[in-house]
Amino acid sequence: MRLDPVISPTRPCLIQALVIILVAVSGITFSSDRPNVLFIIADDLRNELGCYGSEIAITPNIDALASSGLRFDRAYCQKAVCWPSRNSLLSGLLPGNLGKANATLTFRASHPDITSLPHHFKNHGYFTASFGKILHNGQDDPESWSEPNFDPPPLHYARPENVDKHPIINRSAPENAINPLVESAAVPDTAYEDGVTTEKAIETLRRRAAGVSPFFLMVGFHKPHSPFNAPKRDWDLYAGLTIPLSPFPRQPDGAPTQHTFHPSNYLRSFANFPTEGEIPEETARRTRHAYLACVSYIDRLTGQLLAALEETGAGENTIIVFTSDHGYHLGDQALWSKHSTFELATRVPLIIAGPGILQGESTRALVELVDLFPTLSEFANLELPAHLEGTSFAPVLSGAGKEARAAAFSEYSRGGARGFSIRTADYRYTEWRDLKTDAITARELYDLHRNPVETENLSDDAAFSGVVEEHAKLLRDRF
Repeated sequence: MRLDPVISPTRPCLIQALVIILVAVSGITFSSDRPNVLFIIADDLRNELGCYGSEIAITPNIDALASSGLRFDRAYCQKAVCWPSRNSLLSGLLPGNLGKANATLTFRASHPDITSLPHHFKNHGYFTASFGKILHNGQDDPESWSEPNFDPPPLHYARPENVDKHPIINRSAPENAINPLVESAAVPDTAYEDGVTTEKAIETLRRRAAGVSPFFLMVGFHKPHSPFNAPKRDWDLYAGLTIPLSPFPRQPDGAPTQHTFHPSNYLRSFANFPTEGEIPEETARRTRHAYLACVSYIDRLTGQLLAALEETGAGENTIIVFTSDHGYHLGDQALWSKHSTFELATRVPLIIAGPGILQGESTRALVELVDLFPTLSEFANLELPAHLEGTSFAPVLSGAGKEARAAAFSEYSRGGARGFSIRTADYRYTEWRDLKTDAITARELYDLHRNPVETENLSDDAAFSGVVEEHAKLLRDRF
């Protein structure tokens, strides 16, 4: 695979010899035809990218990656909140089977002996390392890494008047919030932690690319998670543009609001964002502008990583994964932040490029983030651990198959019930089940073929009774 990062018009033209190298690493042998892996994961990134059809997002480096690999148009997280999504991805377990895992405990609390995704590669002779936010804030899985995880100190703000401020999300008294939701600062990339993370990841990438063993590197960006802070150069990309508002800024007709609606406390915890009530248009546009600036910031950092990879000569034998832990609402369905079972919160960008992978194509195959563990393992010719609950979509990567699964599943709990949601080719169906009795308290059905924006709950429409029953059965088979 050849990739031309937008930020780097020139690079050395290096040719790797395809030789077989047998090396003893903890008694394991491997050969050089096993690909490296560079896994990049953003935080709170919805499919607001040029390569996904955004008419406003400026993301040339991620777009270039998509043009050199396979873009997944129907990829979904298992739960639209950071800690369960990330723990599920790394462990290969569904959120409901993570056990004691929560915002402070990892999957190891209940599953101390299972092999994580990077640990699996480490066990097969790979050098593994991580940078930035991989699991939830403060969480780590030391067994997974050949070197300790590099997580820079928090650098949330860069302007002199804000530099000592630390965002507190969901504070009990949001009216006392003093920390700004958005910031534009004329500073270098390393004034924020994602820039520091990228610098360290590039340093390690260059060092390990010359090594004998293949590498598995994970780079986690904190952005575009709130607060929406980015260097001024990224803000200025959108100067003079009319930032579009959500095309559907209200709850869907017939939606069970006790389950689908939340008060958007993540953003209401910050200064200059209303603690209750409607969001003024000017505030909404500025917030969306700030989010886009963060997206362009991580796009530039992604370009720096990809340029460094190519400069080492290792790009020809590296699988590159770019994704996010979940999507995000920016006023859509009257919601700000994630925490829903709607399409915008559960759908994620997913781009995979590398040797043997289709180039410059897209697929509508349904996939889940939990499927990445078996997929990457299979593509690297590693046997699969027995505990995995995902399904490999390796045939889709190579073009040997067009479908991976019949449906993608997500879940979220609210209002005394757990919402189990299923996405098929044309529909999204959700059942809300009482946490104590498991009785169904509400249903949702959205026809995404006719209406890609979920605006009307059709679950009580007699014309769709067969669709409801079909999807209810699929849910019962999974949950």
